[in-house]
Amino acid sequence: MLKVLLTREVAEMLRISEEHVRDLIRQGKLNAYKEGRRGGYRITIEEVERYVNERFKELSTPKKEAAADLEKETV
Repeated sequence: MLKVLLTREVAEMLRISEEHVRDLIRQGKLNAYKEGRRGGYRITIEEVERYVNERFKELSTPKKEAAADLEKETV
């Protein structure tokens, strides 16, 4: 069974606001579904992990490229 989180729980995990979590969902960066007619979003823990891993790669990639460029300039 999948562990499902509320926007509040995801916000606490990522240390961001609930509104930012909803923005990520609307932008398609974080997949979620709505429960019921007036219910809030539900996000699986696997989706949160996917988002964090993707974001980590995104943040670390430019540093590696910059380091490689710096090495080329010094040689």
